[in-house]
Amino acid sequence: MPRSAIASGVADLVLPVREIARRMPELVRSKREIRTEELSGPDEEALRRILNYLRMKTGHDFSHYKRATIVRRLARRMQVTRSETLDGYMVHLRENAEEVQALLADLLISVTSFFRDAASFEALAREVIPRLFGRAEGAIRVWVPGCATGEEVFSIAILLLEEMARQEDRPDIQIFASDLDSSALTVARAASYPIAIQTDVSEERLRKFFVREGDHYSVKREVRDLVVFAQHSILRDPPFSHVDLVSCRNLLIYLDRDLQAQIARTFHYALRRGGYLFLGASETIDGHALFRLVNRDARIFEAAEGAKELPPLPRVITGPQIAPMARAPAAPKDARGNYGVEHRHALEISAPPSILVDEAHRILNLSDSVGRFLLHAAGPPSTLAPDVVRPELRLDLQLGLHRAFERSEPTITLPVPVQFNGAARQVSLHVQPMSREAEPKSALVFFLDGGRAEIGLSSSSTQDESASALVTHLRSELSATQNHLATARAQYDTVTEELRASNEELQSINEEYRSTAEELETSKEELQSINEELQTLNNELKLKLDVVSRANNDLQNLMSATDVATLFLSPALRINRFTPTLAEIINVAPGDEGRPISDFTHRLDYDELARDARRVLANLAPLERTVHTKDGRWLLMRVRPYRTLEDKIDGMVVTFVDVTERQEAESRWEQRQQLLVAELSHRVKNTLATVQAIVNQTLRDKGVVPDVQAAIGSRLQAVSLSHDLLVDRDWDGVELETIARSQLGPYLGEKSRVRLEGPAVNLSAQSAIPFGLLLHELATNAAKYGALSKANGEVSLSWEVIQGERNRKLKLVWRESGGPRVEPPAKTGFGSYLIEHGVQDAEIKRDYRSSGLVCTLEMPIAPTGDQK
Repeated sequence: MPRSAIASGVADLVLPVREIARRMPELVRSKREIRTEELSGPDEEALRRILNYLRMKTGHDFSHYKRATIVRRLARRMQVTRSETLDGYMVHLRENAEEVQALLADLLISVTSFFRDAASFEALAREVIPRLFGRAEGAIRVWVPGCATGEEVFSIAILLLEEMARQEDRPDIQIFASDLDSSALTVARAASYPIAIQTDVSEERLRKFFVREGDHYSVKREVRDLVVFAQHSILRDPPFSHVDLVSCRNLLIYLDRDLQAQIARTFHYALRRGGYLFLGASETIDGHALFRLVNRDARIFEAAEGAKELPPLPRVITGPQIAPMARAPAAPKDARGNYGVEHRHALEISAPPSILVDEAHRILNLSDSVGRFLLHAAGPPSTLAPDVVRPELRLDLQLGLHRAFERSEPTITLPVPVQFNGAARQVSLHVQPMSREAEPKSALVFFLDGGRAEIGLSSSSTQDESASALVTHLRSELSATQNHLATARAQYDTVTEELRASNEELQSINEEYRSTAEELETSKEELQSINEELQTLNNELKLKLDVVSRANNDLQNLMSATDVATLFLSPALRINRFTPTLAEIINVAPGDEGRPISDFTHRLDYDELARDARRVLANLAPLERTVHTKDGRWLLMRVRPYRTLEDKIDGMVVTFVDVTERQEAESRWEQRQQLLVAELSHRVKNTLATVQAIVNQTLRDKGVVPDVQAAIGSRLQAVSLSHDLLVDRDWDGVELETIARSQLGPYLGEKSRVRLEGPAVNLSAQSAIPFGLLLHELATNAAKYGALSKANGEVSLSWEVIQGERNRKLKLVWRESGGPRVEPPAKTGFGSYLIEHGVQDAEIKRDYRSSGLVCTLEMPIAPTGDQK
């Protein structure tokens, strides 16, 4: 269980039991101290720095993820890394590269299972899957973004295969599964899941679509071949297209509304007309014009009719930027300090109602009593000052703001009648530019109330005074009109220059776009060529994969049929692979691949496996041993080098074959053989005794001389002695010296008259008995006529082995001395015949010298170890 938990990759800490007990109180205490609500607010800037650093290191932007989700995940990582603040965690993140991947894995929430929300999958199988087969044009294409470890992908693949089994037409099925997390994709590609999935998958589906391998279930190849896994960002990378079904479950809940709308447009672009979208139980896309609801409870939607909008793609071409024509670029809001403080400072100088405006004419702050001078028009709310003030003041305000920002000059306009609740009042505008070092420009606009507006001239005035006042009034209006005209002309010139520059920039951009279009056309042709090459390569790889799969199946069936326990070892004596029957001999289990063979116990009375494997690896010579098990069995162990197709040594192959029956049969045969040999020896002895008795009786009946009877008896006795020596040694040959001592025993007493000298030579069973008769005849003749007939006579028996080019020879010399003078016999008897012809393939020479007989024998002998 601990090993499975570590292998799952979800454990943050892998510690001994004692360390776990020490860390538990600390983790509980830190969880209380770190509150998620404390990570926002004052720490917003630190949070932004962490997300920017994560984007820089991984390329993934989480700034549009829901803030609560990000804060919870950060709090968990701070708890694990013992960081008390976001700034402290930022330091830890910079100093530990592996923490970046750990934080990324936490933010990429991979929570999935087979047929999660079973009712939703049943609705999908009932309402959507059959329609896909009913209108299939070519292949059925499915896209599963955010697939995590693949359970959802294989669940949909199983539903498609089940429906295809019920259909007559069986189109091709292509399932594209994508995710950001490369480690999760590695698990998905392996398609091996723990035995706990049997709680989510029915027994029938387990039997039909999975294979049990130890404590795991592996997806069958017919399901695995339908799915293509790829690392893909739904926000950053182009989407798959012409898809019949998109299944994106439990991903949108972690994104803000803007990203959800963007992803909805992406899904609508990817789907074919009438394609389906399958969301999680907590997600919805209601109210979106691109989709129509099919099943609310199952969260199934259908793509609505309409033009497909191309989703936003990453910018790869940038051109010159067009400067704004009417207004200067707005300063960022957070580039300023506290606008209220600046406003209060201005109010110390002048108290009328006022507004603070930036260089883009946007309202930054309002005074308390300025509300009656503002009037919002119908439509979306605006923060631009000329759009918000009363209509009578808009032209004067635009002119005043233009002079304030372009010339840095203050402006006081003429009184303008403004209607307030049916009563007209004279209102003037005072626009005062405000500028400070290292800060954006702004302007303070005062609204000066000049009292009620006079409708006509006073009746009590004289005609001259009326004319003079009229002229003055007309001159003021003329001056204001001239100022308006000058300002408008300046604005017109500025706009004209900007339009001319913009036109040139647009022409340049148009040329760049034309060039880019040509490059894209060329790239399109290249991509089509590459696509054709990839399709050809894919077909070749598929054929090779089929061949490899068939070979693997043949190998598995061969190993199962032979029932031979086989172990594949690496050069470092680590387990690469083994057959299931090996578990009966060595205590291995599925998942032990990669561990040293010396870590495992076994049931063998043999502890030299590792040493023998190293010997085979060093000598490259196969090794074979018969080993005994602790339960009484006999195994034939063979260790051979593992050779690749390139004839490289890449480890060893160890096989164990049960030879218990053969070993027991051999043991029984040896016992029977020993019994048979003993029986034959006994019968031969009895036969020789019987023959000797018959010969003696026959010779006595015929009146043969007693010397002849003794000679025949002694010869039979010599044969019996040699036979006994062979029986004692299981007919495995006899040492030459042993035969000599048995035949010359009477002459080897305390005062030995016979000397034996020579190396150890083993005579074969075929040569032992004739050789014994030879020595017996020589000793008998020496006792009658030669050196042993005299008290001072001696015999020297010496031998040596001569190594020839092709074979080995034995040279034996019988030399007599101190006896009577010997001469060649006038006639030869049976004894001489035995000496000269008794030993097969032997060359015998007898030299009758004055000092005594010298007999020389030369004969070939068998190599050592081949004496039977």
